[in-house]
Amino acid sequence: MIALSLTILGFATADLVRWSPDEASRSRAVAAFAMALLVTTGVGCLAGLTPIEVLLIETGSMISVLVWLLFDQGVLKDVGPRVRLAWILCVLVAAFALSGLASSVSGPLASWYSGLPFHFVASTSIDQALLGISAALFLLATSNRIVRLILAAAGTLGSTGEMTLAGGRLLGPMERLFVGAMVISGDLTAAAALIAAKGLLRLPEIRSSTERASGVADQVTEYVLIGTFSSLLVASVFGALVSASG
Repeated sequence: MIALSLTILGFATADLVRWSPDEASRSRAVAAFAMALLVTTGVGCLAGLTPIEVLLIETGSMISVLVWLLFDQGVLKDVGPRVRLAWILCVLVAAFALSGLASSVSGPLASWYSGLPFHFVASTSIDQALLGISAALFLLATSNRIVRLILAAAGTLGSTGEMTLAGGRLLGPMERLFVGAMVISGDLTAAAALIAAKGLLRLPEIRSSTERASGVADQVTEYVLIGTFSSLLVASVFGALVSASG
């Protein structure tokens, strides 16, 4: 499981550093890659992995992150959204398939975790906790990027939707964290209530766009539906993954 956690953490760290809906500059991409390498290597060493395990996991995860960042740079800049989505999906599936090969978390990280004065430590393993933290960070920036790629692949004009529906880039991460937490806790009723509340809150904005132009209304409605379901799907998958790892 540590391989999957570190791979997810690598993507999450890189995208948090390059946090922007636009293409990342070269200097920001370099900083994002360096920070992802530093964080994942540090966690891997603290998790009690052998040098060979750290080397193998880091090689695979950092090549994956590098390609993910290079989609905004150079020759990979013109790669379409479907290929980008296929890349990160294949990487995560491969990391999941290979997650059982590395040893469980031990070393200083496990010792620190076991000494925490919280009740959940007794029922939640360090492996599950690390996966949960990595998934939570992934749901912030990387998931935003994934949702934008899905919107682009569907042909939805994201710029129109973003200009019409303010705050979506901030509401999305909060929504995903909440839904992911509810899936882990098993409280799906609260998640359903959030979805209903979001629909009611967005309804006035969609109606106001209808008054301006019917074409814009269709684009905004499509943007909301595809964006919301994509966001909830990502949050639910990661929530279910963390829940099943316990």
